[in-house]
Amino acid sequence: MSQYIHHVPGRIRVRSKAFCCHSEKARAAESRLLALTGVRQVRLNPHAASITVHYDPVLLRQSDLFSVLEQSGCLGAASRSDEVSRKAGELFGKALVGAVVQKAVEQSARTLVGAFI
Repeated sequence: MSQYIHHVPGRIRVRSKAFCCHSEKARAAESRLLALTGVRQVRLNPHAASITVHYDPVLLRQSDLFSVLEQSGCLGAASRSDEVSRKAGELFGKALVGAVVQKAVEQSARTLVGAFI
């Protein structure tokens, strides 16, 4: 099942076919999420095949919300590995940009020193 996850602390949005094709699972997930201490609002949108959860990031972690969605059958276990892969990609990208910038600075410094000599 393909999924899309957008997360900022305090708000998570998950798009999955489970939210439009399996309404009983989606309603169960919505109820279970609303029962969690720290969840402020849950909005299920079957037309967009998504669920949006507003929560208190001090009381809940993203993994707590994923667990409820997984247990409800609305989110596959692959989503966690997808999230890890995405974060690894972001870290690799930042490291690559950092290395390129460092090389550019070193080259600029050499050029500047060469101009003074």
